[in-house]
Amino acid sequence: MNRYIVFFILLLISVKMMPQEFGSFNKQVVFDPVNSGYFIFRIPALVITQKDNLLVFSEARKGRGGDWDPSNIVYRASYDAGETWTPITVLIDKGNNTCSNAVPIVDYFEDKVHLIYTVGYNSIFYTYTVDEGLSWETPINITDVLEGFKTKYSWRVVATGPGHGTQLSNGRILVPIWFSNSNAIDSLNFALAHHPSIAGVLYSDDFGKSWLLGDIIGPNNDTLIFPSETVCVELSSGDVLFNMRNESKNYRRLVSVSPDGISDFSSPFYSDNFFEPICHASLIRYSINPFQDKNRILFVNPDSRMTPWSLKRGTTNNAAPKRQRSNLTLRISYDEAITFPVYKEIDSGFSGYSDLAVSKDGTIFCMYESGTKNKNNFLPSAISLASFNLEWATNGTDALSVNDMPLNSYLICAAEKYNNVAPVKKKRILFKRKQPRTC
Repeated sequence: MNRYIVFFILLLISVKMMPQEFGSFNKQVVFDPVNSGYFIFRIPALVITQKDNLLVFSEARKGRGGDWDPSNIVYRASYDAGETWTPITVLIDKGNNTCSNAVPIVDYFEDKVHLIYTVGYNSIFYTYTVDEGLSWETPINITDVLEGFKTKYSWRVVATGPGHGTQLSNGRILVPIWFSNSNAIDSLNFALAHHPSIAGVLYSDDFGKSWLLGDIIGPNNDTLIFPSETVCVELSSGDVLFNMRNESKNYRRLVSVSPDGISDFSSPFYSDNFFEPICHASLIRYSINPFQDKNRILFVNPDSRMTPWSLKRGTTNNAAPKRQRSNLTLRISYDEAITFPVYKEIDSGFSGYSDLAVSKDGTIFCMYESGTKNKNNFLPSAISLASFNLEWATNGTDALSVNDMPLNSYLICAAEKYNNVAPVKKKRILFKRKQPRTC
C-alpha cells in the first residue's frame, strides 16, 4: 500500500480518536493585583442586568490580604458581553476598615441593581444604581435592622452573602447573611474569628426601600457545624432552596427549603450532591418551564474531594480541617435541585470563591478566584471570568430549544404583571422560532 495512503488513514484514525470539544469556552482575568495598588483581590460577585450588561465586584485587599486587613470594594462593567471593560473603580472606601462581601441584586420590577455590603464585619450598608453602574446612590447604613436580632443570637460578627442576591418572581429580594457570636481570636489575623456561626437571610418587600431580617436558616449545634455563607434559588414550585457552607467532617453542603424565602425553613440536611471543601459556592437558575423547554439549575464550587491536602488546623472537635480549594466544577440539575447528574470542570487548578450569572442568550458567566499567591492556597493570584454555553457545559448533550424565550423572561413577565403592563410581542433577535411567544 502506498505509504501516503497509510499515513492518511492513520491520520483519520487519530483525529477520530481525539475527544471532541463542543460549544465555546473563554477565560479572562478581570481583577489582577499586579500594579493595582492592592495586595490581592478576593470574594467576587457578578450580575447581568436586565439590559444584559455585566457588573462585577471584588474586595481589593491591602496588608497581607487577610479578612480583617484594610480593603475596598471595587467594580468594573462591560457593556459588550465581556469583550471590553471599564477601568477598576473604587466603589466603597472606609480608610483602614474592611469593606467586604458585596452582594449585588438585579431588580426586574424597578429596573435597577441593588448592592448590600459589609463594613468592619459589624455594619451593613445599602446602595443602588439605576443607570447600569455608571453612578451609585449615597450608601445607607441599615445595621439597625439587625440589632433586635441579638435577643435571639448575640452576634459580634456579621457579613452579607457573598455573591449575588436573588429576586423572587413575586418581587421579594433575598440577601443571605451570616452571624458569629465569636469570643475567640483568629490566630491568622488576630481578630475576631468567623466561627461559631449561623446562617440567616435579609430581605426587602419594597424593592430596597426598607429591609427586614428573616428567621434563622442554619443554627449551629452538634449536628450542623458552623453554617455560614449561603446561596439560594427560587424553585418552579415557588419554594426557595438555600445551600449553605459549613464545617462538618462529612464535607457535604447543607440544604434547606422555605415556602417564602424568609420563614418555615425545613430542617437542614447534608446533601451528597455537593462536596464541601469549606468554601463559598454559587447557585443560580438557568431556565424554567414554560418559558424554556427544560428546568435547569446551576451550581459551582471547588470540588477537591480527590485532593488529599487539608489545612492542619481545626476549630473545634466537631469541625473539619479546610480542604484545598481547587478543581472548580459546574453541576447542572434538571429536576429542581433534587439531583445534579451533569458536571463539568471549569478550572482544574487552584480555584476558590465563585459567582454565576446567565445572559439572555444562554451564555453562562462564572467569576472566580484563580491561582495562588505566595504559595498560599487561600490567596488567589487573580479574579478570572469564564464564559461558556450549555453545549460546552454538557459536552454537546444539551442545548437551548429554538422555541425558548430569553432566559430572563420569567422575571420580566412577573414584573410586567406586577406593574400591570400589558405584555407585548418581543422581537426575536436571539432565537428563531415559528411562532413568537409572549408573556
